[in-house]
Amino acid sequence: MYAVPSLGDLMARARKAFRANLKGSDAWVWPNNVYVSAKVMAGMTFEVFGFASYISRQKFAVTAPDLESLKLHGEEFGISQNPAAPARGKVIVTTAAAFVLAGGAVFRRADGVEFISKDAGSTTGAGSFTVRVEASADGKAGTTEAGTPLEIVSGGTGDPDALAEVDSDGLAYGADVEDIESYRARILFRKRNPPHGGSAADYVMWAGQVPGVSFYADRPTVYVERLWSGNGTVRVFPLMFDLYDNGIPSPSDVARVRDHIEALRPAGARVAVAAPTAVVVDVVISGLAPDRSDVREAVRAELRDVFRRRSRVAGTDSEISNMPYLAYPASFSRSWIWQSVANASGEERHVITSPSADVALDPGEMAVLGTVSFV
Repeated sequence: MYAVPSLGDLMARARKAFRANLKGSDAWVWPNNVYVSAKVMAGMTFEVFGFASYISRQKFAVTAPDLESLKLHGEEFGISQNPAAPARGKVIVTTAAAFVLAGGAVFRRADGVEFISKDAGSTTGAGSFTVRVEASADGKAGTTEAGTPLEIVSGGTGDPDALAEVDSDGLAYGADVEDIESYRARILFRKRNPPHGGSAADYVMWAGQVPGVSFYADRPTVYVERLWSGNGTVRVFPLMFDLYDNGIPSPSDVARVRDHIEALRPAGARVAVAAPTAVVVDVVISGLAPDRSDVREAVRAELRDVFRRRSRVAGTDSEISNMPYLAYPASFSRSWIWQSVANASGEERHVITSPSADVALDPGEMAVLGTVSFV
């Protein structure tokens, strides 16, 4: 590979050229107009080299240096950057007296995030009703857990003590604009896995088109289980690490992915989209040395990281080396836990008391980190 000369090398070359071609001159001596000329020429040449290097990196999706050039690669395959989306769902309003809620009413979460009602609702006395809401701004910040209380800021008349809370499905769908590395990973996946009439890779690509579904270059975040319930059946497990710590999507997120794939799947294919079942792994560590608060926090951080990197959805499919996204029989190795704790900054020794063996996973299950205890 051609190496771009440094600015110093280019200045030296220019000065040598002046010395060789302009007899009696010496571009290393100051003050000297040849000295200045060599420096200016070297600077301009270095800028040209830099631009040529930038262009050469634009040629390939794997090295495209910015979003503008990466989008050109995406456009060749009809792959656009996933846009931001507002969180939405339903809110239950409960009153002790007559109450009227207008469409467009504003609800506010304790941290200030606001949601707009898409419906009107009312009670003639004590009772409750449900309205659809949408976050006032795009982004994952609007994602809200079930049962979260909301303040009715405006649009309500009647009972001043009316209460509102998020229903059992939570407020989901919220997603930030897809970052450049996730977008790059999807483009590279498409280049390496051309469409093939409903192959396993096609389902990975289709799921990745839904805002909120994670997509990384170094590990699968969408798992596909072929023939999981007989001929023509496919089960897809999308993960959403940018929205949820353990990556497991909510029921409404699953429905969103299902609706998208349903419009793309081959005729005759019976497709199920599901969230993996969490197998909570509590970790008990004894004999940590030195047993300090900063070392404990470093251990927790390493454990969170290893579960994020190493956890996968188990299934009944076959293990194929160049198809890591298949959901095949798997377990979570105890050695990964031991190694991750050993990697923690400041750790000198420890013993993993629990789990005492590899964590077995049934089809459709995925290991997630539970409580970390030190004894």
